[in-house]
Amino acid sequence: MTQQYKVKLNAALFDVDGTIIISQPAIAAFWREFGKDKPYFDAEYVIANSHGMRTFDVISKFARDFASREYVNTLESEIPDRFGSHAIEVIGSVKLCEKLNALPKEKWAVATSGTFEMARKWFKILGIERPHYFITANDVHNGKPHPEPYIRGRTGLGYPPENKDAKVVVFEDAPAGATAGTAAGCKVIGLATTYPVEKLIEFGCDMVIKDYSNVEIGEYDPTTDTVEFFFNDVLYIKDDMKNW
Repeated sequence: MTQQYKVKLNAALFDVDGTIIISQPAIAAFWREFGKDKPYFDAEYVIANSHGMRTFDVISKFARDFASREYVNTLESEIPDRFGSHAIEVIGSVKLCEKLNALPKEKWAVATSGTFEMARKWFKILGIERPHYFITANDVHNGKPHPEPYIRGRTGLGYPPENKDAKVVVFEDAPAGATAGTAAGCKVIGLATTYPVEKLIEFGCDMVIKDYSNVEIGEYDPTTDTVEFFFNDVLYIKDDMKNW
């Protein structure tokens, strides 16, 4: 019999690329195109080592002459238009987001390393209504693995890190995001969409799931300001998460 874990959460924070939409093939196509006229730019190395990081930070490191925020914003905004046919939904993400949007109180936020225009277009492609707190690379001074994006998300929802009793989770698929979520005082639920389970455990994830096909949302309790999340068929879970 499959073990089910129920967690009552005050807030849930989501990355986008690899967590709500499988955009990695589209991003890879973008990096290969970007590097075509730059012999010093190793697109394959960047693809293998930059997932979860802001494009501006990657370009600042590997192609500094092109590290203009305006230029990077333009580049990223074109990715869904030019390469969006390569992207697909993380299984169950649309249904999950729709259920979160139907709650009587906003209990979720997005904190992505992508720019606003790119993230907005991914949500449009999937037909998901964006949450009010939609934090992108344009909104922070420090991108992941710095905790600023997730600190902003949980604070916006009314549960800043100093609230030690708050139950806030981060849904992530990348090492930079897992590090950021943990540093923001959140439990991290890893999705095995980009890295294998063993790597997600190594990154410090508190729970690992394949996708959202076995995740359900229950009732909202106004007394505790929590939402029930049910997890079935988890691939890994830390002991202290089982009865959190």
